[in-house]
Amino acid sequence: MNGTEELGATYFSIDGHVWNFAPELIAVLKATTPQEIFKNKKLIQLIGKNGLYDGVEDSFLDHLCEVDVSQDNYVIKLYGFEKRLDFCGSLTEFAEKYEEE
Repeated sequence: MNGTEELGATYFSIDGHVWNFAPELIAVLKATTPQEIFKNKKLIQLIGKNGLYDGVEDSFLDHLCEVDVSQDNYVIKLYGFEKRLDFCGSLTEFAEKYEEE
C-alpha cells in the first residue's frame, strides 16, 4: 500500500460510524507503543497467521482506517466515502475527537 509495508489488516463492519470501533482501537493503541508492537513476536505471528490483508478487493469497502505504527504517537488516517480523507492525526488527536467520555 503506497510503498509501505503492512503489518496486518482486518475488516470491521463500521458503516462509516467511527464510534463503532474508535474506543476499542484507542484503548488497544494506548496500551502499547510502536516499538513494543514490533517486539511482541506472538502478536506478529498471530497477525501473520490470521490478520494479514489477502489482497482481495471489497467493492463495498467505502471507509478505511489506517494506523501507521512507525511513528511514536502513531498516525491514524480515516478515509470516508469515495476515499476522501476525513481524519489524519496522532493517536492523541484521534482520542480527543473520538474517545467515549
